[in-house]
Amino acid sequence: MRVLHVETINRVAHTFASGLDRLGIISLFFEPSLAGAQRPLPLKLLYMPGRLLHLRHVIGRLRPDYCDVVHIHWASYGILANISRVPVVVHCHGSDVNQRIGHWLGRLGLRLSLRRAAAVLCISPNLLEPVRRIRPDAILFPASIDTGHFAPPPAAVPRPWTVLLFARLEPLKGSPTAVEALARFAGRHPDTRIVLTDYGVLRTEYKARFASEFVFVPPVTPDAVRELIWQADVVVGQFVFGALGLSELQAMSCARPVIASFTYPDAYPTAPPLCNAATVDEIEAALEHLFKHQAYAQALGLRARDWVIANHGLDVLAERLARLYAALIERPDAHRRVAHAAHR
Repeated sequence: MRVLHVETINRVAHTFASGLDRLGIISLFFEPSLAGAQRPLPLKLLYMPGRLLHLRHVIGRLRPDYCDVVHIHWASYGILANISRVPVVVHCHGSDVNQRIGHWLGRLGLRLSLRRAAAVLCISPNLLEPVRRIRPDAILFPASIDTGHFAPPPAAVPRPWTVLLFARLEPLKGSPTAVEALARFAGRHPDTRIVLTDYGVLRTEYKARFASEFVFVPPVTPDAVRELIWQADVVVGQFVFGALGLSELQAMSCARPVIASFTYPDAYPTAPPLCNAATVDEIEAALEHLFKHQAYAQALGLRARDWVIANHGLDVLAERLARLYAALIERPDAHRRVAHAAHR
């Protein structure tokens, strides 16, 4: 079996591919142009013709003699399902849905992107409700974590007790809530080390306010994420969507206790072992508890790693993905599918 991954985010497809490879499935890749993706909307629109033109390089690959399935890792590019001659899986990741579903034009774009996909997947449970308005048959299919790579550090290194805010410095990630809690905690424990990534729309403001209290580190490449996590005793995540992202899962896989908001306990067979918090007071209390009970913090991190292996382990999800691909290939009309009677 040959699978063409159209990927735009966090090398999720490459992680899946390493597990699929062990099952004898060949993975091929196409990365669309992201020119202008981080620009303001007016400038982004100027880049759009060039980005659309770049897609011509993949159109000729959407055929049975090149691949058996196409797996698209960003909802917007699901529009390719309308011209594909093989089944297309569209994997929704977050802002590809959240930044569009609230506007009629965005919803129209999502409908065009999702309606003809053979299957629609959501990487986190908070996406299911908005996506199912368009595709009632959408399913949760979380990100896989390479737990062999994201493992506990080989040895402890003497350093101050360290907290890592592993989220962009943006309201969308709940950073204002987290930063206020971290500032309170640091005020009581000045010998601790508080690390923030120097990335996001609030970075300049926070560096001006907290340059003497926090350590700001530049964004790291995917290959260096593990070492960043290893520097921390506790990882603080997101507090807006109530779901675990790649950052939280990678930290848990490294056996680090995580403080984050999680509001979908029924999404998994068992709830993730973490410090569930949503307010400044709750985050501050969790930090204080983990600091005062460091043996408990270490045990929580080990339980978190076991949970990630069971629910996000690469081999587990690769086998599940392989079964999904095989089922779609066996359906002769999968590449022509108009998703559901409600969309006709």
